[in-house]
Amino acid sequence: MPNTHYLSPTELIEKYPEVAANFNWSPRELGLFLKCKLLDGYYDRRKRTALIKEPSFVQLVRFVNQVIDGQKITFQ
Repeated sequence: MPNTHYLSPTELIEKYPEVAANFNWSPRELGLFLKCKLLDGYYDRRKRTALIKEPSFVQLVRFVNQVIDGQKITFQ
């Protein structure tokens, strides 16, 4: 089983500040994405924080970028 790295929403924003700048995502929104099953992870009741798998976060960012690229309008 591969070593899975979990980060809190705040740690993800600190590690990837471009997400906050370009998408206006906050740690609170990342927690909501986890609750809505857009991200893989769990809520640690002892620490009272969400813990998100970093690869699922990177995959979501790639998907959002792909959707944005697909919405560009080109004129011929």
